[in-house]
Amino acid sequence: MTDDRTTTGPNEAAGSMGDAAPASSLLPAFGFTADQMETHTNVAAWREAVATLFDVDELAADEPGPFRADIRSFAMGPVLIGLSRASGQRFLRTPETIARSGVDHIILQLYVKGSFDGIAGARPIRGRAGDICLFDLAQTLATKATAFENVTLVVPRPMFGARLLRIEDLHGLVLPESGVIARLLAGHLTALLEFAPRMTLDECQSVVEGTVSLLAACLRNELERVEDDADHSAMASPSLIRIRQHIEAGLAQRDMSAISVAAHFGLSRASLYRLFAPVGGIADYIRSRRLHRAFFDLANSDARSLRISEVARRWQLGTDAHFTRSFKAAYGITPRAAREAALLGVQRGTDGASNTTISRWMREIAPPGTAD
Repeated sequence: MTDDRTTTGPNEAAGSMGDAAPASSLLPAFGFTADQMETHTNVAAWREAVATLFDVDELAADEPGPFRADIRSFAMGPVLIGLSRASGQRFLRTPETIARSGVDHIILQLYVKGSFDGIAGARPIRGRAGDICLFDLAQTLATKATAFENVTLVVPRPMFGARLLRIEDLHGLVLPESGVIARLLAGHLTALLEFAPRMTLDECQSVVEGTVSLLAACLRNELERVEDDADHSAMASPSLIRIRQHIEAGLAQRDMSAISVAAHFGLSRASLYRLFAPVGGIADYIRSRRLHRAFFDLANSDARSLRISEVARRWQLGTDAHFTRSFKAAYGITPRAAREAALLGVQRGTDGASNTTISRWMREIAPPGTAD
Protein backbone atom coordinates (compact mmCIF):
# COMPACT_ATOMS: atom_id res chain seq x y z
CA MET A 1 0.00 0.00 0.00
CA THR A 2 1.12 3.50 -0.75
CA ASP A 3 -0.18 6.99 -1.28
CA ASP A 4 2.17 7.46 -4.21
CA ARG A 5 0.49 8.78 -7.35
CA THR A 6 1.58 5.73 -9.32
CA THR A 7 -0.44 3.30 -7.21
CA THR A 8 -2.69 1.17 -9.37
CA GLY A 9 -6.24 0.47 -8.31
CA PRO A 10 -9.76 -0.44 -9.41
CA ASN A 11 -10.59 2.99 -10.82
CA GLU A 12 -8.75 2.47 -14.06
CA ALA A 13 -11.81 3.63 -16.00
CA ALA A 14 -10.93 7.15 -14.89
CA GLY A 15 -8.07 7.17 -17.36
CA SER A 16 -4.55 8.41 -17.11
CA MET A 17 -3.58 11.67 -15.46
CA GLY A 18 -2.45 13.15 -18.74
CA ASP A 19 -0.18 16.13 -19.20
CA ALA A 20 -2.59 18.84 -18.02
CA ALA A 21 -1.01 19.30 -14.58
CA PRO A 22 2.14 18.24 -12.75
CA ALA A 23 1.71 15.28 -10.42
CA SER A 24 2.54 17.42 -7.40
CA SER A 25 -0.59 19.54 -7.95
CA LEU A 26 -2.97 16.58 -8.32
CA LEU A 27 -5.09 15.12 -5.56
CA PRO A 28 -3.39 12.68 -3.15
CA ALA A 29 -4.34 9.10 -4.03
CA PHE A 30 -4.27 5.80 -2.18
CA GLY A 31 -5.13 2.31 -3.29
CA PHE A 32 -4.39 -1.36 -3.61
CA THR A 33 -5.72 -4.26 -5.65
CA ALA A 34 -6.18 -7.91 -4.76
CA ASP A 35 -4.46 -9.03 -7.97
CA GLN A 36 -1.15 -7.67 -6.65
CA MET A 37 -1.32 -9.28 -3.17
CA GLU A 38 -1.45 -12.58 -1.39
CA THR A 39 -4.84 -13.23 0.22
CA HIS A 40 -3.62 -12.75 3.80
CA THR A 41 -1.94 -9.47 2.82
CA ASN A 42 -5.09 -8.33 1.03
CA VAL A 43 -7.18 -9.10 4.13
CA ALA A 44 -4.79 -7.15 6.37
CA ALA A 45 -4.74 -4.21 3.96
CA TRP A 46 -8.54 -4.12 3.83
CA ARG A 47 -8.92 -4.28 7.62
CA GLU A 48 -6.45 -1.44 8.08
CA ALA A 49 -8.00 0.70 5.36
CA VAL A 50 -11.55 0.50 6.77
CA ALA A 51 -10.62 0.43 10.48
CA THR A 52 -11.47 4.09 11.02
CA LEU A 53 -14.93 3.47 9.60
CA PHE A 54 -15.84 -0.07 10.62
CA ASP A 55 -14.85 -3.28 12.29
CA VAL A 56 -15.29 -6.14 9.83
CA ASP A 57 -15.67 -9.90 10.18
CA GLU A 58 -17.20 -12.92 8.40
CA LEU A 59 -15.01 -12.09 5.41
CA ALA A 60 -16.13 -14.02 2.31
CA ALA A 61 -18.25 -16.30 4.49
CA ASP A 62 -20.28 -18.77 2.41
CA GLU A 63 -18.50 -17.65 -0.76
CA PRO A 64 -16.66 -20.18 -2.95
CA GLY A 65 -13.45 -18.20 -3.41
CA PRO A 66 -11.00 -16.45 -1.09
CA PHE A 67 -11.54 -12.93 0.17
CA ARG A 68 -10.69 -10.16 -2.28
CA ALA A 69 -10.75 -6.39 -1.91
CA ASP A 70 -9.69 -3.43 -4.05
CA ILE A 71 -9.62 0.23 -3.04
CA ARG A 72 -8.94 3.42 -4.94
CA SER A 73 -9.44 6.69 -3.05
CA PHE A 74 -8.66 10.40 -3.33
CA ALA A 75 -8.38 13.22 -0.82
CA MET A 76 -10.38 16.11 -2.27
CA GLY A 77 -9.35 18.70 0.29
CA PRO A 78 -11.94 18.49 3.08
CA VAL A 79 -13.75 15.42 1.69
CA LEU A 80 -12.70 11.94 0.61
CA ILE A 81 -14.00 9.87 -2.27
CA GLY A 82 -13.20 6.31 -3.19
CA LEU A 83 -14.24 3.16 -5.00
CA SER A 84 -14.22 -0.17 -3.16
CA ARG A 85 -14.78 -3.70 -4.39
CA ALA A 86 -14.82 -6.52 -1.85
CA SER A 87 -16.16 -9.95 -0.99
CA GLY A 88 -19.14 -10.25 1.32
CA GLN A 89 -18.65 -9.42 4.99
CA ARG A 90 -20.22 -7.98 8.13
CA PHE A 91 -19.66 -4.31 9.01
CA LEU A 92 -19.88 -3.08 12.62
CA ARG A 93 -19.62 0.34 14.18
CA THR A 94 -20.05 0.07 17.93
CA PRO A 95 -19.70 2.85 20.55
CA GLU A 96 -16.18 1.53 21.16
CA THR A 97 -15.40 1.79 17.43
CA ILE A 98 -16.70 5.36 17.38
CA ALA A 99 -14.56 6.35 20.36
CA ARG A 100 -11.48 4.53 19.07
CA SER A 101 -11.71 6.07 15.60
CA GLY A 102 -12.28 9.60 16.89
CA VAL A 103 -13.96 10.73 13.66
CA ASP A 104 -17.32 12.41 13.32
CA HIS A 105 -18.34 12.45 9.66
CA ILE A 106 -21.24 11.65 7.35
CA ILE A 107 -20.69 9.11 4.59
CA LEU A 108 -22.68 8.54 1.42
CA GLN A 109 -22.38 5.26 -0.42
CA LEU A 110 -23.57 4.54 -3.93
CA TYR A 111 -23.98 0.79 -4.26
CA VAL A 112 -22.94 -0.05 -7.79
CA LYS A 113 -23.17 -3.82 -7.26
CA GLY A 114 -24.24 -6.05 -4.40
CA SER A 115 -26.52 -5.42 -1.44
CA PHE A 116 -26.68 -5.32 2.35
CA ASP A 117 -29.14 -5.58 5.21
CA GLY A 118 -28.80 -4.48 8.81
CA ILE A 119 -29.48 -1.92 11.51
CA ALA A 120 -28.37 1.73 11.52
CA GLY A 121 -28.82 2.92 15.09
CA ALA A 122 -32.32 1.61 15.74
CA ARG A 123 -33.42 1.82 12.08
CA PRO A 124 -33.63 -1.32 9.92
CA ILE A 125 -31.81 -0.65 6.68
CA ARG A 126 -31.56 -2.35 3.31
CA GLY A 127 -29.46 -1.25 0.36
CA ARG A 128 -29.51 -2.56 -3.19
CA ALA A 129 -27.59 -1.82 -6.39
CA GLY A 130 -28.28 1.73 -7.50
CA ASP A 131 -29.34 2.95 -4.06
CA ILE A 132 -27.55 5.72 -2.17
CA CYS A 133 -27.17 5.05 1.55
CA LEU A 134 -26.17 7.52 4.26
CA PHE A 135 -24.50 6.87 7.60
CA ASP A 136 -23.68 9.10 10.54
CA LEU A 137 -20.35 7.94 11.95
CA ALA A 138 -21.35 9.20 15.40
CA GLN A 139 -23.98 6.44 15.53
CA THR A 140 -23.85 2.65 15.65
CA LEU A 141 -24.24 0.34 12.70
CA ALA A 142 -24.39 -3.40 11.99
CA THR A 143 -24.85 -4.63 8.41
CA LYS A 144 -24.20 -7.79 6.42
CA ALA A 145 -23.17 -7.26 2.80
CA THR A 146 -22.87 -9.55 -0.18
CA ALA A 147 -19.92 -9.12 -2.53
CA PHE A 148 -20.16 -5.49 -3.56
CA GLU A 149 -18.81 -2.49 -5.41
CA ASN A 150 -19.54 0.97 -4.08
CA VAL A 151 -18.53 4.61 -4.33
CA THR A 152 -18.07 6.26 -0.92
CA LEU A 153 -17.97 9.97 -0.17
CA VAL A 154 -16.86 11.06 3.33
CA VAL A 155 -18.00 14.55 4.40
CA PRO A 156 -17.07 16.17 7.73
CA ARG A 157 -20.20 16.89 9.76
CA PRO A 158 -19.44 20.65 10.09
CA MET A 159 -19.78 21.08 6.32
CA PHE A 160 -23.50 20.34 6.65
CA GLY A 161 -23.87 22.43 9.81
CA ALA A 162 -25.19 25.62 8.19
CA ARG A 163 -27.25 23.75 5.62
CA LEU A 164 -29.04 20.93 7.46
CA LEU A 165 -30.72 20.49 10.79
CA ARG A 166 -31.32 17.08 12.30
CA ILE A 167 -28.16 15.74 10.66
CA GLU A 168 -28.52 12.64 12.84
CA ASP A 169 -31.66 11.71 10.87
CA LEU A 170 -29.46 10.99 7.85
CA HIS A 171 -28.24 7.82 9.58
CA GLY A 172 -29.69 4.84 7.76
CA LEU A 173 -31.45 6.94 5.12
CA VAL A 174 -31.65 5.12 1.77
CA LEU A 175 -32.41 6.96 -1.45
CA PRO A 176 -33.83 4.27 -3.76
CA GLU A 177 -32.40 3.79 -7.22
CA SER A 178 -35.83 4.38 -8.71
CA GLY A 179 -35.91 7.98 -7.49
CA VAL A 180 -34.70 11.03 -9.41
CA ILE A 181 -32.63 12.29 -6.46
CA ALA A 182 -30.71 9.02 -6.18
CA ARG A 183 -30.01 8.98 -9.90
CA LEU A 184 -28.88 12.60 -9.89
CA LEU A 185 -26.52 12.07 -6.95
CA ALA A 186 -25.28 8.78 -8.40
CA GLY A 187 -24.30 10.57 -11.59
CA HIS A 188 -22.53 13.27 -9.60
CA LEU A 189 -20.59 10.81 -7.42
CA THR A 190 -19.59 8.81 -10.48
CA ALA A 191 -18.34 11.97 -12.20
CA LEU A 192 -16.35 13.01 -9.12
CA LEU A 193 -14.63 9.66 -9.08
CA GLU A 194 -13.99 9.77 -12.81
CA PHE A 195 -12.30 13.16 -12.74
CA ALA A 196 -10.54 12.89 -9.37
CA PRO A 197 -7.32 11.42 -10.85
CA ARG A 198 -6.96 14.48 -13.10
CA MET A 199 -8.24 17.14 -10.70
CA THR A 200 -5.86 19.63 -9.16
CA LEU A 201 -5.91 20.77 -5.56
CA ASP A 202 -6.95 24.26 -6.71
CA GLU A 203 -9.84 22.91 -8.75
CA CYS A 204 -11.20 20.68 -6.01
CA GLN A 205 -12.13 23.56 -3.68
CA SER A 206 -14.96 24.85 -5.86
CA VAL A 207 -15.95 21.31 -6.80
CA VAL A 208 -16.29 20.34 -3.13
CA GLU A 209 -18.28 23.48 -2.28
CA GLY A 210 -20.68 22.78 -5.12
CA THR A 211 -20.95 19.12 -4.19
CA VAL A 212 -21.82 19.80 -0.55
CA SER A 213 -24.39 22.42 -1.55
CA LEU A 214 -26.01 19.95 -3.96
CA LEU A 215 -26.01 17.18 -1.37
CA ALA A 216 -27.48 19.40 1.33
CA ALA A 217 -30.29 20.62 -0.93
CA CYS A 218 -31.19 17.10 -2.05
CA LEU A 219 -30.95 15.60 1.42
CA ARG A 220 -32.96 18.41 3.03
CA ASN A 221 -35.70 17.80 0.48
CA GLU A 222 -35.60 14.07 1.16
CA LEU A 223 -35.75 14.47 4.95
CA GLU A 224 -38.74 16.77 4.63
CA ARG A 225 -40.46 14.46 2.15
CA VAL A 226 -40.28 11.39 4.35
CA GLU A 227 -41.22 13.23 7.54
CA ASP A 228 -44.76 12.32 8.61
CA ASP A 229 -45.11 15.04 11.22
CA ALA A 230 -45.88 18.36 9.52
CA ASP A 231 -44.20 20.23 12.34
CA HIS A 232 -40.88 18.78 11.22
CA SER A 233 -40.98 20.92 8.09
CA ALA A 234 -40.33 23.93 10.28
CA MET A 235 -37.03 22.40 11.31
CA ALA A 236 -35.54 23.48 7.98
CA SER A 237 -36.48 27.15 8.35
CA PRO A 238 -33.68 29.73 8.34
CA SER A 239 -34.78 30.99 11.78
CA LEU A 240 -34.36 27.56 13.30
CA ILE A 241 -30.97 27.17 11.69
CA ARG A 242 -29.92 30.37 13.43
CA ILE A 243 -31.30 29.09 16.74
CA ARG A 244 -29.39 25.86 16.35
CA GLN A 245 -26.18 27.69 15.53
CA HIS A 246 -26.67 29.88 18.60
CA ILE A 247 -27.08 26.77 20.76
CA GLU A 248 -23.99 25.13 19.26
CA ALA A 249 -21.89 28.19 19.96
CA GLY A 250 -23.02 28.34 23.58
CA LEU A 251 -23.07 24.72 24.70
CA ALA A 252 -20.28 25.32 27.19
CA GLN A 253 -22.14 28.20 28.84
CA ARG A 254 -23.93 27.45 32.09
CA ASP A 255 -26.91 29.66 31.23
CA MET A 256 -27.66 27.98 27.89
CA SER A 257 -31.31 26.96 28.37
CA ALA A 258 -34.77 27.25 26.89
CA ILE A 259 -35.26 30.50 28.80
CA SER A 260 -32.06 32.11 27.49
CA VAL A 261 -32.66 30.95 23.91
CA ALA A 262 -36.25 32.25 23.91
CA ALA A 263 -35.08 35.59 25.29
CA HIS A 264 -32.24 35.89 22.77
CA PHE A 265 -34.57 35.37 19.79
CA GLY A 266 -37.62 37.17 21.21
CA LEU A 267 -39.74 34.01 21.18
CA SER A 268 -42.24 32.78 23.69
CA ARG A 269 -41.24 29.59 25.47
CA ALA A 270 -44.33 27.91 24.00
CA SER A 271 -43.20 28.78 20.45
CA LEU A 272 -39.70 27.51 21.14
CA TYR A 273 -41.03 24.27 22.60
CA ARG A 274 -43.18 23.70 19.52
CA LEU A 275 -40.15 24.14 17.26
CA PHE A 276 -38.15 21.54 19.17
CA ALA A 277 -41.00 19.14 19.98
CA PRO A 278 -40.05 16.78 17.10
CA VAL A 279 -36.64 16.16 18.73
CA GLY A 280 -37.98 15.62 22.23
CA GLY A 281 -37.91 19.24 23.36
CA ILE A 282 -35.27 21.92 23.57
CA ALA A 283 -33.85 20.71 26.90
CA ASP A 284 -33.27 17.23 25.47
CA TYR A 285 -31.77 18.76 22.33
CA ILE A 286 -29.28 20.87 24.29
CA ARG A 287 -28.36 17.89 26.48
CA SER A 288 -27.86 15.60 23.47
CA ARG A 289 -25.60 18.15 21.79
CA ARG A 290 -23.56 18.53 24.96
CA LEU A 291 -23.22 14.76 25.25
CA HIS A 292 -22.10 14.62 21.62
CA ARG A 293 -19.36 17.16 22.33
CA ALA A 294 -18.35 15.25 25.48
CA PHE A 295 -18.13 12.00 23.55
CA PHE A 296 -15.74 13.42 21.00
CA ASP A 297 -13.71 15.17 23.68
CA LEU A 298 -13.11 11.73 25.14
CA ALA A 299 -12.40 10.33 21.67
CA ASN A 300 -9.85 13.05 20.95
CA SER A 301 -6.22 12.01 20.66
CA ASP A 302 -5.52 14.13 23.75
CA ALA A 303 -8.00 12.11 25.81
CA ARG A 304 -5.20 10.73 27.96
CA SER A 305 -4.84 14.08 29.72
CA LEU A 306 -8.58 14.63 30.27
CA ARG A 307 -10.36 13.78 33.49
CA ILE A 308 -13.95 12.68 33.10
CA SER A 309 -15.00 15.30 35.63
CA GLU A 310 -13.34 17.98 33.46
CA VAL A 311 -15.41 16.92 30.46
CA ALA A 312 -18.59 16.94 32.50
CA ARG A 313 -17.86 20.45 33.76
CA ARG A 314 -16.80 21.74 30.34
CA TRP A 315 -20.16 20.83 28.82
CA GLN A 316 -22.35 21.57 31.85
CA LEU A 317 -23.38 17.93 32.31
CA GLY A 318 -23.65 17.84 36.09
CA THR A 319 -21.90 15.65 38.61
CA ASP A 320 -19.69 12.75 37.59
CA ALA A 321 -22.41 10.30 38.54
CA HIS A 322 -25.10 12.16 36.59
CA PHE A 323 -22.80 12.54 33.59
CA THR A 324 -21.99 8.83 33.63
CA ARG A 325 -25.68 7.86 33.74
CA SER A 326 -26.61 10.26 30.92
CA PHE A 327 -23.64 9.23 28.80
CA LYS A 328 -24.35 5.52 29.17
CA ALA A 329 -28.03 6.02 28.39
CA ALA A 330 -27.07 7.86 25.21
CA TYR A 331 -24.17 5.71 23.98
CA GLY A 332 -24.41 2.36 25.74
CA ILE A 333 -20.96 2.66 27.31
CA THR A 334 -19.56 4.71 30.18
CA PRO A 335 -17.35 7.77 29.69
CA ARG A 336 -14.44 5.76 31.08
CA ALA A 337 -14.99 3.00 28.51
CA ALA A 338 -15.13 5.59 25.71
CA ARG A 339 -11.85 7.14 26.84
CA GLU A 340 -10.18 3.73 27.12
CA ALA A 341 -11.32 2.89 23.58
CA ALA A 342 -9.92 6.22 22.37
CA LEU A 343 -6.61 5.56 24.10
CA LEU A 344 -6.49 2.14 22.45
CA GLY A 345 -6.90 3.89 19.10
CA VAL A 346 -4.05 6.25 19.95
CA GLN A 347 -1.84 3.31 20.94
CA ARG A 348 -2.64 1.43 17.74
CA GLY A 349 -1.73 4.52 15.73
CA THR A 350 1.55 4.87 17.61
CA ASP A 351 2.31 1.22 16.94
CA GLY A 352 1.63 1.73 13.24
CA ALA A 353 -1.53 -0.40 13.17
CA SER A 354 -4.76 0.99 11.70
CA ASN A 355 -2.81 4.05 10.65
CA THR A 356 -3.08 3.80 6.89
CA THR A 357 -3.36 6.75 4.57
CA ILE A 358 -7.16 6.64 4.69
CA SER A 359 -7.18 6.60 8.50
CA ARG A 360 -4.85 9.59 8.55
CA TRP A 361 -6.99 11.46 6.02
CA MET A 362 -10.12 10.76 8.05
CA ARG A 363 -8.60 12.25 11.18
CA GLU A 364 -7.16 15.26 9.37
CA ILE A 365 -10.22 16.49 7.46
CA ALA A 366 -12.12 17.58 10.60
CA PRO A 367 -10.92 17.60 14.18
CA PRO A 368 -13.19 15.94 16.76
CA GLY A 369 -15.30 18.36 18.74
CA THR A 370 -15.83 20.80 15.86
CA ALA A 371 -19.32 22.27 15.96
CA ASP A 372 -21.67 20.68 13.51
